[in-house]
Amino acid sequence: MADEAADRKRASARFELSDLLPDGEVIMPLERDGEFVMLVRRGQMTPEVVSEINKRLEHIVGNGLWEQRWGGPCTPHPDKDV
Repeated sequence: MADEAADRKRASARFELSDLLPDGEVIMPLERDGEFVMLVRRGQMTPEVVSEINKRLEHIVGNGLWEQRWGGPCTPHPDKDV
């Protein structure tokens, strides 16, 4: 239990504006163990919107409402038609 709580505290999810996306890409998700970053081409989203999204992601991650499942099966959302 304590390890799960510690893992959640280490996890992060955020949006970042970037000038380094490949041509033709507007967004690019980057994910690794404990971290999710959504890169957004600068000019496609305002810094204010990025800030608001990141505040909400901080709340979601900080309250254990977001998790990554590395090495295990993915479970579809219960409301998703499969």
